[in-house]
Amino acid sequence: MPLRLKFQLDPSIDTQHENTSVINTYVIRTANKCYKVNKYIAMAIRRISLMILFVFCLNEATGNLIVETKSGKISGKEVKSIFPGEKYYSFLSIPYALPPIGDLRFKAPVPHPGWEDVLEAKNARKTCAQFNLPQRSVPSYGFTGDEDCLHLSIHTPKPPSSENALPVIVFLYNEHFKVSYNATKEYGNDFFMREEVIIVTLNHRLGSLGFVSFEDEILPGNNGIRDVILALKWVKDNINNFGGDPSKITLMGNYGGGVIVDILLHSPKAKGLFSAAVMQSQTSFHPLYIPKNPKKRAIALADQLNKTVTTSELFLQRMSDISAFEITKADILSQDGDEGRLFQRGTVQFGPVLEIEHDDAILTKYPEISTVPVSVPVMIGFNSREAIELSEGFLTIPAHLSRIVKDIHFSFPRRVNYHLKVDDNIYLKANKYIRKFYFEKGSGKGNEQGELMNLIEDMLVFYPIDFTVHKYTNNTDIPVYYYMFDYSGELNFRKKKILERVRSLDGTWGASIGDELCYLFVCQKHRKVYRKLLESEDSEEIKVLRTMVKLFTDFAKTGNPTPPGSDFTWIPATKDDRECLIISDTLKIQPNLYRDKVKFWDDFIEKYEKLAVDGVVKDIKDEL
Repeated sequence: MPLRLKFQLDPSIDTQHENTSVINTYVIRTANKCYKVNKYIAMAIRRISLMILFVFCLNEATGNLIVETKSGKISGKEVKSIFPGEKYYSFLSIPYALPPIGDLRFKAPVPHPGWEDVLEAKNARKTCAQFNLPQRSVPSYGFTGDEDCLHLSIHTPKPPSSENALPVIVFLYNEHFKVSYNATKEYGNDFFMREEVIIVTLNHRLGSLGFVSFEDEILPGNNGIRDVILALKWVKDNINNFGGDPSKITLMGNYGGGVIVDILLHSPKAKGLFSAAVMQSQTSFHPLYIPKNPKKRAIALADQLNKTVTTSELFLQRMSDISAFEITKADILSQDGDEGRLFQRGTVQFGPVLEIEHDDAILTKYPEISTVPVSVPVMIGFNSREAIELSEGFLTIPAHLSRIVKDIHFSFPRRVNYHLKVDDNIYLKANKYIRKFYFEKGSGKGNEQGELMNLIEDMLVFYPIDFTVHKYTNNTDIPVYYYMFDYSGELNFRKKKILERVRSLDGTWGASIGDELCYLFVCQKHRKVYRKLLESEDSEEIKVLRTMVKLFTDFAKTGNPTPPGSDFTWIPATKDDRECLIISDTLKIQPNLYRDKVKFWDDFIEKYEKLAVDGVVKDIKDEL
């Protein structure tokens, strides 16, 4: 097999060799060492080896790893794994686009032109600008981040090699397109590295800075998703230089990241950029997203900042000198607090929208009626008790419980083209109909806390995910792997944090929002817990974690989470039975998960849809 090398004159090497006949020394870089040779020898070897794929130099003393990409050379760093004696390599905050500041604010991303010197990629830079309100318990609230944030990070288990190109997982995460995370500081990639999968994380713009829309070509919306597409193009073009396989890129999104993955599955602009998709907890079918009248929201934002705008041109002009801090704060204040109750759907002020038809459009039709064929295998799942975090208010203050049960402000669990007129008798009857199903025939007695959590879980989590699976299995021929993560143990850190303050544990079984991520990644704040569990051969948590990582990495490698030869076979969901894998201390397939609840909401939606007139369901009054 030919030796595969890349040649480069290394200025760090002293070419004035004591033998004056040997000058212009060249460096041959191989998988793990650097050799100095006479230029004539180098040229001879270069003629022999025609396949030149990689350039890198691992300096074992400093842990530096230099990779050459189409943008320029990048210097990464060696990272100690949680496993003793093991390591991997990280390249942090690589710019894939120009900073979206000045004239580029609110505009589509512009590809980064590259750099001439070696880019030091050893420290994580700030996340994109965001304003965090106390919707859940986090260490700090308020403004954080920077507009200069369009970077991606790459983590690889070994120095690049021309042999055995590794599969790649690109991981996306955001919460309602308002806040994101600092990937390297929050999640360690140690377990993925052991399975020889490259992990890529990236920043994209959030809130109005990434999603404001005036419903025209100047401000079409969805620039935050254009950020992701541009980053994926960079990965596709350069990941081979990091030892990755550009034909095996799995796009994996959690929460709002899952929404982006789903949109990209339905967008022709992303075709060919990834080979498999994973959606965790949310998809674009969730009624929170793709609202009507995004222009109205843009005007409300400007009003909040005391700017009068009537056109997209005026918006760009008058919002150009306002700080990111003021804009992100105004995002929250400009939201109509009554919208959710009046229209029975949750709201995200600035997130994905439908665009008008234009050459650069990402999404012009709702996913429910999209005609874009889906051609890659899909994994879709949720956690069994995400309602724990969504119910934190009444779990910690039980006095709120009876009031909420008595006056339920329900939300449709999927997009509908109508709403009920609030406080009309028909609206009150709909509330009673829901209470009858969930609270023991409307008596309001029994385990109110657990049943209210069931209602929240079904409306906001389970039904939207199950409906997505229904759509995929009915409209595509691709394999759809459907799962519910149902394990509760020492690594369910978000759940455990909430349970420290609750008054009653009724209904708090299972896994809450984000708990599964700590069974895939190392949640960095709790590395000591992982180390302790790894010391025990009988740790059930580590067994569940290894199962999870194996399912996800095998899916990235083969498009099948349990390829031939596996101890267990995960059956793809079918149109009739929607088979779901229950992931706990054991694995089992459950067909028609919560069929009674799906039927209840299907019937509920159909019943009131038939009563809607011009998009409104209201009392019918006798005409005089």
